[in-house]
Amino acid sequence: MSRSYAAEQFDIGFYPRHLGNWEVPASKKATSAQTNFDTLKPRTGRTEFIVGNDGRLLPGMPKRAAAFNINLNCWEQAPARWPKANPCINKGPNATMGYRGIPSSYLFSSTVTLPAVEIPGCKERLFQ
Repeated sequence: MSRSYAAEQFDIGFYPRHLGNWEVPASKKATSAQTNFDTLKPRTGRTEFIVGNDGRLLPGMPKRAAAFNINLNCWEQAPARWPKANPCINKGPNATMGYRGIPSSYLFSSTVTLPAVEIPGCKERLFQ
């Protein structure tokens, strides 16, 4: 059977009335938002449009940055993506043969010698 849960099913436990931590503002500072504590001061000035109906900046408005503004100094100072090969680390031999000694064209052919024994009657070949 399915159940129906409200979207705020986990939020109710954190409401102040459930936690019992009612708070009173320490001082009545003036804010520009409307509250119930009579701490408002009226806003001054007026709203100015900075873009036109087409979404472009109006003449005389300063352009802060481009959408694709890239700081070239950031790229120059960034470390390399892959570190250089360390000659002190022994990585071991590279594989030259695929599954069951089948030669593969994408692997190097002269890097690894596989120790194998020729068995009479065996269908597998000794690759060297």
